Amino acid sequence: MIITTEDIDSASMRPVGYAQLPSFVARFRSVPFSGVARLVPAYDDPRECLGLELGVQITQGSVTDFRVIGLPATVGADALGTPGSFKVCGILESQSPPSDTGESRYAFIAVGEASFCLSEEEMGGLWPEPESIVSFVAHDVTLWDEAL
Repeated sequence: MIITTEDIDSASMRPVGYAQLPSFVARFRSVPFSGVARLVPAYDDPRECLGLELGVQITQGSVTDFRVIGLPATVGADALGTPGSFKVCGILESQSPPSDTGESRYAFIAVGEASFCLSEEEMGGLWPEPESIVSFVAHDVTLWDEAL
């Protein structure tokens, strides 16, 4: 997904991920949705990202209220009152194949050019068919600069 950064709180640094990379609270806008999330920039000084268009990948800390919904539905994501939380409605675009070793399965939910990857556990054990319309709340959303 391509975002434009509108504001970055350089004092909000918190390491995230396996590599414990620095992340910052940032206000962003994009075609699919806008709001506040953590940003893991490829820049040493996060203020260098202000006003730039960045290609990012999306992760979330947790998912609640996962549901398969019927038509009609409006695909999109809306920022909620808690920074980093979004109400998402998207199309199940693809799924990982079943594993003989019992590894987690994943589904990719498209919201315009944005894509959320959800585990079977995050979907409450449900495994909807491709092209299903689903909704959920994504919490602690982090945007990872693809230039990393």
